[in-house]
Amino acid sequence: MMARHSRDQLRRFRTLTEAQAVLGWAVILVLAALVGAIYVSQASRTASVGRRIQMMQAEMETLKRENAAMERQIAEAQRLTRLQAEAARLGFVPAGPDDIEYIIVPNYPVVNSSVAMEPTATPLPPPPDTMNGALWLALRSRINGFVQGEANE
Repeated sequence: MMARHSRDQLRRFRTLTEAQAVLGWAVILVLAALVGAIYVSQASRTASVGRRIQMMQAEMETLKRENAAMERQIAEAQRLTRLQAEAARLGFVPAGPDDIEYIIVPNYPVVNSSVAMEPTATPLPPPPDTMNGALWLALRSRINGFVQGEANE
């Protein structure tokens, strides 16, 4: 009787082990399928985004070409000979000295044109004595240029 009981236990243990193996392989297969699905989904998204980027780059190139064509048209429209021809077509003529009328405004402040046209020279600072002074002068010059909106390149 004891041998029969041992055989039954051994058969149940073997059945349980086979069930566990099948369950383990099933879990492995489900995990592999899940990883594969995630990979395919991610690859699909990446390809979709890459295609959208290509389409946007192609659109950007088209817009750049259109802008360049419009800039050429604007330059052509602003050409001096074309503007002069259009003005002549509209009946405009070059003004001569007799065609100009000056308006005199009473009590208008008069500025001496020779004084106003002369550029004013700004005095240069004395050269620095030390390296720290030179660095400070260069830094101050850069900051002043930045504040005034000038690029020192």
